Amino acid sequence: MDNTSTPSETTPSLNRRILALALPALGTLIAEPLLLAADSTMVGHLGTAPLAGLAAGSTLLAFIVGLCVFLAYTTTALTSRKIGEGDRCGALTTGIQGLWLALAIGIIIAGILYVSTPEILSLIGTRGDALTHAISYTRASAPGIVGMLIVLAGNGIMRGLLDTKTPLVISTLGSLANIPLSFVLIYPLDLGVAGAGIGTALAQTAMGLAFCAVVVSHARREGVSLAPAPALIARSGLQGAPLVVRTLSLQLTLVLSVSAAAKLGELTLAGHQILKTLWNISAYGMDALAIAAQAFVGQALGEGDRDAVRQLVTRLTRWGAACGLILGILIAATSPFLPTLFGASGDVARASTWGLLAVAGCQVIAGVVYMYDGILIGANDSRYLAIAQVIVLAIYAPVILLVPAVSPGGTTGLVTVWLAYGVVCFGVRWATLAWRIRTDTWMRAS
Repeated sequence: MDNTSTPSETTPSLNRRILALALPALGTLIAEPLLLAADSTMVGHLGTAPLAGLAAGSTLLAFIVGLCVFLAYTTTALTSRKIGEGDRCGALTTGIQGLWLALAIGIIIAGILYVSTPEILSLIGTRGDALTHAISYTRASAPGIVGMLIVLAGNGIMRGLLDTKTPLVISTLGSLANIPLSFVLIYPLDLGVAGAGIGTALAQTAMGLAFCAVVVSHARREGVSLAPAPALIARSGLQGAPLVVRTLSLQLTLVLSVSAAAKLGELTLAGHQILKTLWNISAYGMDALAIAAQAFVGQALGEGDRDAVRQLVTRLTRWGAACGLILGILIAATSPFLPTLFGASGDVARASTWGLLAVAGCQVIAGVVYMYDGILIGANDSRYLAIAQVIVLAIYAPVILLVPAVSPGGTTGLVTVWLAYGVVCFGVRWATLAWRIRTDTWMRAS
């Protein structure tokens, strides 16, 4: 992009460029849940215990991969900034070191997980036959963690290069291939839940290799070395460490919310599961926009045009608010019907309908928060993001812990839990992130 141009002057327009990056990213984000959904459907026919084991094992794997999402975020920020500086070779060099870091971390985690699976699953409360199946699934899936982390780093490289179509193709093909592969392993080969784990591991490994092939192709065209550079690998790891703290703090806010709902009774907990699922679905669209924000902000900072960065921030914030408003209206309008899609009826359906109105009312602020996250991640302002999320946790924790003591269960309890999450948790996130973005300090992060 011409360094003299402003976001409003680019052709095609910035709005079209945001959509061009965000829509394929949305498809990529959806591919992984669809892969798990296919496994769940096939394993569900094996019985309750295998399905419970799959649920426990996949939750553990998702938590581990979530902690390593910094591999995508940091790589996106560093790569896109190099692209903005006009240093494509430097961008690819940075990306390649991210792949090496993912490989090293993946091997270590896979080894630890394989050895310690029974102890870890028991620690999180898995028992009986479900534990046996969970161990089988997790150990079978463990080798695929290497591929999963390489996929994260590969996504980061492609986003930094403003290419979200390649990740969409790789993720879609990998998810589709996993379906017949897992079917054969689960049923004809009679491997049961372990077959689902092997299928997932093979699919993730294939996707990781595909990303490596794409990056190697780019590197060869630019004459970039593929050799590991320990100093750059260490730098990527150190810069990503604060994002692990941020992720842990985020996870704790979710755990505290579930705990509060559980203390208010089965009806509240059942409704909470429905609302959490729908909140996560709406978050996919906002996350896709945040991915566009990461890439565009990183590139703009690399170009060194702060006026253009400010215009970009304004436009992205409007996108986040507009997306949240549209999603909020849709959720509110369909709130009487959505709970029935989850098989809810009676009191659970009624409570969920009222709870969805609380969810809908918080979508605008959520949309802006996701965009602010994307902007600061694109600037690689990871230390502040970690500090801000710890502050959020410190304020939110006493509030949500108090909810079961002051609120009745049922509909009122469900609405109270979600108002606490949407207004307090996301409100404080908005305040801490908005305060940072008002300054120029984050633009100097590297």
